[in-house]
Amino acid sequence: MPTAYSYIRFSSAQQAHGDSLARQHEYIARWLITHTEYVRSDLSFKDLGISGYSGKHLDNGFGKLLAAIETGVIKSGDVILIEAIDRTGRLEPTQMFPLLADIVNAGVDIVTLDDGITYNRESVNTNHLFLLMAKIQQAHQYSDALSRRIKEAYVRKRAKAAEGGGAKRRTPLWLDAEGKLVEDVAPFIVSIFQDYADGIGERRILARIRGQHPLLDNLNPTTIKKWLRNPTAIGRWQPWPIDGVEQAPIEDVYPAVVSKELWHRVQKRLASGTKIKSASTLYLLSGLVKCGRCGKNFGVVNTKRSPAVMLCMGRHRLGEAGCSNSRSIPMHVLDFVRSQTMYGAMQRAAASQNLSSGEKRMIEIDGELTELRRRETNAADAVVQYGLAKVFTDALDKVLVLIDQLEQEKALLKVAPAPSTLDDMIDLQHTLMDDDEQRLNALLQGVGYSIVCDDSTITVDEPHLQTGGITQVYEYKGSHRPTETYRVIENGRIEHHLDMPNSKRVAAAIAELEATPITQTLRWNGEEFVEDVS
Repeated sequence: MPTAYSYIRFSSAQQAHGDSLARQHEYIARWLITHTEYVRSDLSFKDLGISGYSGKHLDNGFGKLLAAIETGVIKSGDVILIEAIDRTGRLEPTQMFPLLADIVNAGVDIVTLDDGITYNRESVNTNHLFLLMAKIQQAHQYSDALSRRIKEAYVRKRAKAAEGGGAKRRTPLWLDAEGKLVEDVAPFIVSIFQDYADGIGERRILARIRGQHPLLDNLNPTTIKKWLRNPTAIGRWQPWPIDGVEQAPIEDVYPAVVSKELWHRVQKRLASGTKIKSASTLYLLSGLVKCGRCGKNFGVVNTKRSPAVMLCMGRHRLGEAGCSNSRSIPMHVLDFVRSQTMYGAMQRAAASQNLSSGEKRMIEIDGELTELRRRETNAADAVVQYGLAKVFTDALDKVLVLIDQLEQEKALLKVAPAPSTLDDMIDLQHTLMDDDEQRLNALLQGVGYSIVCDDSTITVDEPHLQTGGITQVYEYKGSHRPTETYRVIENGRIEHHLDMPNSKRVAAAIAELEATPITQTLRWNGEEFVEDVS
């Protein structure tokens, strides 16, 4: 029995969700029901979302169909089922007709299901030949006219955008229908970019902003990741390619919601591919304290009878098989160590927040060079694929000139780190400690700060403010219940007695302080007045 093969094509990905695919399947099923002399092949050919006007389908499903005929997989007497002749392509008639003629000359019939016409050796010698040529010409003319109208409209749109007239398109959530900034949403977008640049992942970011604005209620991590890559955030519009040539982006089409420096910091982190460490949602010290024996994180363990402690998670989960370090250390002690040793790390973190103009421009240049080199590769590929056409060589030359200009600017740019004072560091620390411990955790992890615990020895490889030493060592000597304190020896010299959290003595001192009225003395017309301001 002869075999029936199907070929299905539509041009845009959006049609995959419409009626086109279902309709073509329905046509094929109806034909097979009424033509039982054919057996349907399990082998089918598809070009879903691939243009028949550009000829890309010749390198995909339709090209495979032609190869199957040429190699004899599809034999004389078999039939190709298609919805309409334009599904085989919308190339110029001088290109399209020979392809269909080769199919027919191989003895394979073409059946167009929309009109029931069969094209074979016999029929093309009748008026079907003229009908076939007319349909091929009509399909090409339609696509050609549509392509010209789209290009002309896009050129006008690009010119308008370049002149500052804006660009009508679907805009992200922080822009309204007129392309203006939604003022009450903008601060949340800035915080999203800042958090990611500081080392907080998109899932943590989502948890931080959820419920803070109605427009953010239906967000998901994937949307946040798309926003982080969207150049609209800095006001940039990236036009579509014209005739296969990638167009240069146009700046300042939209109001920028973040600075270019922050944008490029985020792009650099995205391009690095480095997995962002999770910033803790509960404890400032999570991810910062490591085991000196197995290298695993120390985790927080809360008990009802005593204050929270931290211990090796390898030991906690697997016992001696996981780690030999069985010592638990009060979280209060480790937080004291952090407060004494993180100054160098905070200076590094402050420096990352306080960039000089040269550093900001260098980040921008690196980001622009990354984008231009991608465009250079695409333009070079187009030259290789389509030859030395002027439209492609001009595009490549333009990109190479821009790359050369930026490389020269980069070579001449003097990048001196912005001065980071102790005040900058303290301001950043106080801001984060008061308002955002999660971001502080991410910043400390991002600059490589860690506390290493091996039994009762606590080591931090950070410079000491007073001594200038590189490594600081603390010994935890245990708790003293009568005085409700923890005993800690700093660098073998200084002994500290730390009050236990929620100790009765501390609670009593706080209660006494709160009970003592705070007064101020005022003078008016020679008389003194005592006022309670507590």
